[in-house]
Amino acid sequence: MDKKELALLKNLVALPTPTGFEYDGMSLLAQYLKTAGVPGLKIDVHGNLRACLNPEAPLRVMIEGHCDEIGFMVQYIDDDGFLYMCPLGGVTVPLIAAERIVIRGKNGPVYGVFGVRPPHLMSPKDRENVAPKEFKEIAVDIGAKDKEDALKLVEIGSPAVTDAGWREMANNRVACRGFDNRSGAFIITEVMRRLAGKKLQVAVHMVASVQEEIGLVGGYTTAYDINPHIGLCVDVTFATDAQKDDRKIVGDIRVGEGPVVGISPTYHAKINNIVFAAAKDAKIPVQRQASGRGAGTCAWAMRMSRSGAAVNQISVPLRYMHSPVELLSLDDVEKTVELLCATIQAIPPDIDLTPKQP
Repeated sequence: MDKKELALLKNLVALPTPTGFEYDGMSLLAQYLKTAGVPGLKIDVHGNLRACLNPEAPLRVMIEGHCDEIGFMVQYIDDDGFLYMCPLGGVTVPLIAAERIVIRGKNGPVYGVFGVRPPHLMSPKDRENVAPKEFKEIAVDIGAKDKEDALKLVEIGSPAVTDAGWREMANNRVACRGFDNRSGAFIITEVMRRLAGKKLQVAVHMVASVQEEIGLVGGYTTAYDINPHIGLCVDVTFATDAQKDDRKIVGDIRVGEGPVVGISPTYHAKINNIVFAAAKDAKIPVQRQASGRGAGTCAWAMRMSRSGAAVNQISVPLRYMHSPVELLSLDDVEKTVELLCATIQAIPPDIDLTPKQP
């Protein structure tokens, strides 16, 4: 990953893009693609960023990575100016105690904290339940004097995310809020940049999708419109090197050992074979992850839209998913870009996706 690519990823994760409020991230990616000369750029009515290479080719391949992250929305403001939030996506409530938060305010960012009770004032019984279990149990303090003062800064419905930024760590690993799944949106964007100008055998439709965290919304709407023959979904998956007991649930997946290819009834065997062959030819290490039903990603949306695409899931191993300290390897991100490029270029334009007929 060169300096320009790294800067794009850093700038993307620095932008708050909670589900339903992804525009700033989409705009950044669109500008990057525009500079690279990628054609067919548009942000559709739902907010999905789309582009297409070689659109006249008969075989349509859709590559997708969602750009939204989990977050919050202002739901209630009490008379003393404290805010109470509702979740945008799968927020684990106990994790937010004592976290910083940044809210999209009326006139720019508004900073606050999820306040906590001092341990000095807690009984021994209270200390057993320090972390809140429901959003109504914890308030956000933005320093407002009262409700009227708070309403000068924010309003009901203002979106927010935890204020946790990029932290470089050993072995080319990084911790940051929101790698799920702006890393995937970055990867498909970079794939389009690298493939632009190359002779392709298939039409490549890129979608940086919206609102995956609340029901695969952008994946469904764009797959219906594009009607792809093949769908390649890029997301994150659970690394189990830190929590070893989870290997018995989702397999032995490790940060730094390459992209993860999903094995499931959801994922098409012929497409998986192309991915594995492309990885072998390009000398890209890959990991395998088995699932009885497939992950809850937009691969499912592409599989189930219209008559259904032949889909594949390629994932980046991620530790501490849906927390402010998600951790991944930049080497895995780069290898996923390379694998997706190699896979697209290896897809035969006349591939028969149907099984042997009786």
